[in-house]
Amino acid sequence: MRTNTWLAERLHAIHGQYFADVPIKNTIYVRFGRTSRTRLGSIISKPDKKHTLPVTYISINSLFKDEIVPDFVIDATLAHEFAHYTHGFHSPLEQLYEYPHRGDVVNKELRNRGAGDLLKDQDGWLKKEYRNFLINHKML
Repeated sequence: MRTNTWLAERLHAIHGQYFADVPIKNTIYVRFGRTSRTRLGSIISKPDKKHTLPVTYISINSLFKDEIVPDFVIDATLAHEFAHYTHGFHSPLEQLYEYPHRGDVVNKELRNRGAGDLLKDQDGWLKKEYRNFLINHKML
């Protein structure tokens, strides 16, 4: 069953496999968030009284709780959001770019880190299956 704990384990594995050189300098929570047709995931940070640094929240589309969605779709989404963290967006790391997506910086980062196949698999599933998946979930 896909839970927030399961997501945290996936993020930990992705960090170890693709981002082991990137320090985690604050608390990161990952969770299933709102349902959306177009947004696969998001990253934000908020101040927290319990923590010195703002807390980072990575949210994954709640539709992805459905186990019909392949793990690689979720893994690629988590990797995408962690690339933003790596680039200093919603993290205490130095911000490397002015804009989070301009120049395809996220996908370039993921390909450079060896996650190109993950992106390719996700893209193929989204193009081939996502529309019908949304129809089946009464989102279209």
